[in-house]
Amino acid sequence: MSTVESTLPPGLVRAQPANATGGGSLDQSSFLKLMTAQLKFQDPFDPVDNKEMVGQMAQFSSVAGIAEMNQSLKSISASFSGTRLSEASQFIGKTVLADSNVAAPDADGIYRGEIDLAGRSEKLTIDLVDSTGKVVRSRTAGPIEAGRVPFSFDSMSEAGTPEALGNLTVRVSGGSANSIATWLPVSAVGLSPAGTGPVLNTPVGPVDVATVRGVS
Repeated sequence: MSTVESTLPPGLVRAQPANATGGGSLDQSSFLKLMTAQLKFQDPFDPVDNKEMVGQMAQFSSVAGIAEMNQSLKSISASFSGTRLSEASQFIGKTVLADSNVAAPDADGIYRGEIDLAGRSEKLTIDLVDSTGKVVRSRTAGPIEAGRVPFSFDSMSEAGTPEALGNLTVRVSGGSANSIATWLPVSAVGLSPAGTGPVLNTPVGPVDVATVRGVS
């Protein structure tokens, strides 16, 4: 596409408008102004080809459409995130059952959870182990059939006083567990860094709302 270049007398430079801004993005209004100016000042001996003009308009329409669609998707996503976050807030102050081999005490100092036992166990042992590898709580029972096996341990010492045991790892022996879940107190809700939705803040870390098995 050819355009007529205007010349200036030697020693003169073309002045920029007072409101000129460089490096800005070309929006729909700016494109229409540019296209109008292009048609107005085109070389009459070499006018813009119709196909070229249609191609430019189609390209701009496509880019503009994608930009508007992205903005709409962001708005919808933000709306859904806000709604889901509001719904997740109902878990604050409650205890949820979630997949985790780490247990934390509830408001009463009780460690609770359940094991999905893969098969029958003649002698099943469930231990709670601290960060040093020491078994601080243990229970053995049997025979036990396959399926859900709930467990609970208190945090009281032999003298009957509360102990600050912190988070404890659940260890199973004498049987095979398909999964281990523990009851965890929820202190707050937030959004997942990965953008997958709201998460529940617990003493053992964030828990995806979608993985919650129960609420108490």
